[in-house]
Amino acid sequence: MFNYLILLAVDQIKGQRTTASIYYIFKGRKSAQTIQDAHLYQLTNLYGIYNQISREDFESVLVQLSEQGYLEKTHQDRAIIREKGLQYLREHKNNYPYHLLKGMAYANQTNEFIARLSLTIQTYSYLSMNVNRFQPIIDTTPTQVWVKQYYQKNQDVKEWLTDVYHQLEGFLLTIDDQQARMFVDRLTGYQRFGLTIQQLSVKYNLSKHDVYLLLTLSYHQLLSFIEVNQMNPLLEMIPNHNLQQKKMIITKSAAKTYQLILKGYTIEQIMERRRLKRSTIEDHIIELAYAIPTFKLSPFIKQDIFNELVDKISQIEDRQLSAIRRQLGDHYSYFQIRLALAKARLKNSEERYDG
Repeated sequence: MFNYLILLAVDQIKGQRTTASIYYIFKGRKSAQTIQDAHLYQLTNLYGIYNQISREDFESVLVQLSEQGYLEKTHQDRAIIREKGLQYLREHKNNYPYHLLKGMAYANQTNEFIARLSLTIQTYSYLSMNVNRFQPIIDTTPTQVWVKQYYQKNQDVKEWLTDVYHQLEGFLLTIDDQQARMFVDRLTGYQRFGLTIQQLSVKYNLSKHDVYLLLTLSYHQLLSFIEVNQMNPLLEMIPNHNLQQKKMIITKSAAKTYQLILKGYTIEQIMERRRLKRSTIEDHIIELAYAIPTFKLSPFIKQDIFNELVDKISQIEDRQLSAIRRQLGDHYSYFQIRLALAKARLKNSEERYDG
């Protein structure tokens, strides 16, 4: 699966960014450039899906794929996919349902949700056997505190275990059999320790990368399943599940700028208040335009200019800003072009411009 997703990303980017940009998308790097790249190249589902991957491992797989003829490393640390790689993507399209990955949507929730679920299952399993002392599999204080508070509200151990058992059983019947087995193998219960990534790799004869990503896929599917079916008590374990607007994937600095925009401040006023350059504030606005579907562009670009740009950009294949600017000439600013790029992916014209 890891090889497939790398080739998919290389194909999407088409040599217009360095391979490092793909690595940062997989890692879920919280930088304006990485977040924008994920949106621009339609790779939001891959954002943050493998935050444990090391740069060394990532580069090693790239070299392997290059040596096998699936991709070609080009100048300035870039890569393009070869015909053999395209054929691989076509042949394995149905084997790896990457569209079910919801990286950008769940980047702020997945790890903590799984930590809560795993520790709660372990805790209730031991308590059901009247054992209240054990070595917790999650050693982070915030998660342990959350589980203790959760238990205070849900003290009927056997009822909880029965409910969660049936809910998870219903979910596991909806996903791939191998994924379901790996999901269960990973869980820890009374006198039963979940398998590590390495142990799962050996058991299923898969690379550690594939194991990690298949588990991530299962977790994203589970989050979707819980939210669609509004399944308590599992729903309570999802961070921010009760908020109408979940935590957005934006940098902290962009979030501060957003609060000022909501108060009606102009770019010039924000520059003065935050003591930042205009280019920095414009970067924040572009970041917000990508992250927030309802973000209004009217304070920053006229609708007729925006519509012209969207129409012209749709006819240009290259997503590099410099290439687009060359083809459009000097009639539009970089900021205007970037705003149009950020919203052009939306289908409805009114939604594009003013949410």
